[in-house]
Amino acid sequence: MLVLHDTNTSPCHAESMRANHQHNLTHQDRRISRIARRVLLAVAVFAFVLHGGLTHSGSQAMAQPAAKAKSKEDPKLKPRWETMKTKDGISIRAFYAPSAKGKDAIPVMIIHEWQGQGSPYEPLVNALRAAGCAVIVPEYRGHGTSRSYTDNTGQTKEFNISTMNKGDIDNIIAYDFEEVKQFLKKENNAGNLNLNALTLIGIREGAIMSMHWAVRDWSFPSVGRLKQGQDVKCLVLVSPEKNHKGLAIDPTLRSAAITQLPTMIVAGEESPESSEAKRIGKQIESVKKRLSRGEAKGFRLDMVPTSLSGAGLIREAPPVVPLIVKFIVANVTISDDSNPWVDRQ
Repeated sequence: MLVLHDTNTSPCHAESMRANHQHNLTHQDRRISRIARRVLLAVAVFAFVLHGGLTHSGSQAMAQPAAKAKSKEDPKLKPRWETMKTKDGISIRAFYAPSAKGKDAIPVMIIHEWQGQGSPYEPLVNALRAAGCAVIVPEYRGHGTSRSYTDNTGQTKEFNISTMNKGDIDNIIAYDFEEVKQFLKKENNAGNLNLNALTLIGIREGAIMSMHWAVRDWSFPSVGRLKQGQDVKCLVLVSPEKNHKGLAIDPTLRSAAITQLPTMIVAGEESPESSEAKRIGKQIESVKKRLSRGEAKGFRLDMVPTSLSGAGLIREAPPVVPLIVKFIVANVTISDDSNPWVDRQ
């Protein structure tokens, strides 16, 4: 065993040894000294690289030395913005954080609130990615970096969010979210995630849209061995709203397929969405108990003692993000018998 420091040497004797060090070292001593220096150098280099790695994982902007330390990272694992064009000709952008777990990665789609954007959900994205999930945050039409469109004359115009109506929301669900799914389908076929284990997180009005899109997804049955839909396997509703521009959440609660999915609801106890979160939760819990002989399996209602809601609840209420991550990981399993990976042609 290599000993770098001998705690049993007396101070006087140690001083004498240091004074005569160069003259009294044997050939073996010199060899040990060289090894010791190499070990210390290796430790220092490892600490430097580790520090660079931690800096990189916590921030997109990092020091140059850390960038060099991470230069060999697989490019396909680098978080990035993706631009997609919907079937009705609208360009939307989405932030995508891939997973290193390949076919065992749970894809999570975060649907932000109306008049919102993706950036406030960075802490949630980071936590989900750390748990092995592949995370995508689309900024749907009229929001964030997807505010402009090209009209029939070729001119670029801005969406007027104040005049957008239920028809526009229907298009978001039918076109924007479907285009995001097509992107995830390509990632699935490349072996980068498992689309068959898709999880949706909807915030405020985004909760309504996520529920309606889940119903749509479950309306596409498999044709022979061709899987067309039924990919959504878990739902998380954060500060859910009851109605937005004529689109209500209640019709989705009557879907047998949706109410059987693992569902988590989280809201601030003193927030404006508190009563609605409890109402939705009570209805889902009742259905689950009826289906499972008294046990609401795969259901969780968390009322956090705060007046915060939506993005504020996720960013500023410490227990929320870990609770969401824990629920998803615990309720979405991937195996040969449960949500197996399927090649989507």
